[in-house]
Amino acid sequence: MARYEYDGKFWTIVRSVSVVTITQGKLGNKGRTSTLHHATPAEAIARHDALVVEKQREGYRLAETATTSAPADAGTEPPTSDDAHGAALEAAIADDPDDAQAYAVYGDWLQRRGDPRGELIALQLAAAAEAARPGAKPAKSPRSATTIAVGKHLAKHAPRLLGDLARLVRDLRDPAAPPLIWGNGFIRRVELASEAGRPLADAVAEILAHPSGRFVVELALRATAPTDAAEVVAKLAHRAPASLRELDLFARVPLKTLDRLWPRVARLRRLTVTAQNFKLGDLELPALERARFLAGSMSSEAIRSIADAPWPVLERLEIRFCGRYGSSKADFHDLRTLLQRDDLPKLTHLRLRGAPFAGAITRTLIDAPIGDQLQVLDLANGNVSPADLQHLARHAGAFSSLKEIWLHFDHLTQAMQPALAGVAKHVLSDARAPVDMLDEDLRDDRPGEANPDDDRYDGIRE
Repeated sequence: MARYEYDGKFWTIVRSVSVVTITQGKLGNKGRTSTLHHATPAEAIARHDALVVEKQREGYRLAETATTSAPADAGTEPPTSDDAHGAALEAAIADDPDDAQAYAVYGDWLQRRGDPRGELIALQLAAAAEAARPGAKPAKSPRSATTIAVGKHLAKHAPRLLGDLARLVRDLRDPAAPPLIWGNGFIRRVELASEAGRPLADAVAEILAHPSGRFVVELALRATAPTDAAEVVAKLAHRAPASLRELDLFARVPLKTLDRLWPRVARLRRLTVTAQNFKLGDLELPALERARFLAGSMSSEAIRSIADAPWPVLERLEIRFCGRYGSSKADFHDLRTLLQRDDLPKLTHLRLRGAPFAGAITRTLIDAPIGDQLQVLDLANGNVSPADLQHLARHAGAFSSLKEIWLHFDHLTQAMQPALAGVAKHVLSDARAPVDMLDEDLRDDRPGEANPDDDRYDGIRE
């Protein structure tokens, strides 16, 4: 039996096979009991969970649980049935890791079993609702009372909520501090980098195998040690959770084994791959909305993989062919298939940075189906000739939706800018952009940091 209290009132609920019994009233009184009969246990479970969510929305919070069960001859279900219900609740979260109601129902299920993650779910859902409440006044403290309660709960139950993972956490009371960022009662985001004496792949596997890492949604990994990258990919190919929706993978060495990863992360919505170069293989990520492929020197094979992959819902695509002073092995023929496709209905942001053939890209997009739907076209650090710019100006009408175009500053003179005014609302020189330091980051042993002033390029967490 679970007992909830709010505003001087109590509410209890218990299910036995297909019967749900509710008792409610004022604190200190016996209350009024009602019994709901259902045709099947499954219907009773659904009704029970729906009633719990309804009460939690009204403000009721769990006060206590009783784990005693009726005698066996009373017809109660065996533990295996309840375990199956728990598995169904977990599957619902994996299917939609942003569904607060699914977490609420699962949290109540956990609380009835004395699992501290259940109360943590309720606390974090309450904190999120408090922050999102229309007209809510900012708290005097940067952390609200509910958020502080979350931190206290984490610290109090750290042995069970984290176990050995506590060694990775600097402040147990801060649920938003990397490397383990909590959300809805579980580790939601993981940010890890290679460290001497600690293989990155082992740390990732340990987190994903922990009960609190069951529903990781976002994973950002920097593999700077020589052997870490391949080992991390191998671990993820076997252990990436079904809830994973965002993956940011950085490696200072070539990545040659990514094709085995894609079947395991088929539900990804956002993906960033950064390395000297990489082999993508057959990309099958039908749910992907934003993709970034950043290379020190992009290969022809990788571009062909991107160009041929199905992208039914892709909205933003960024490719870095090379740095300003580097070179790319990919050529225009590798990319042309992508530019001429007519099955990219959602694509609005196209960033093709460092393309030696940026002029050919502009000429192709003039007649391409996607040209009319693009809102942002970024050809920063690409090779565009004055003739290419003049041709682009003459066909400004081909880009009716374009709001922003970035071009290499060498030929984007003051005299040329008025001619290009009809192409996009904003015609921007890449001289105004933050300096691209990726090549240095790929070579340097020091961990790179995002430029806080760089709001031009859309990161994975925009």
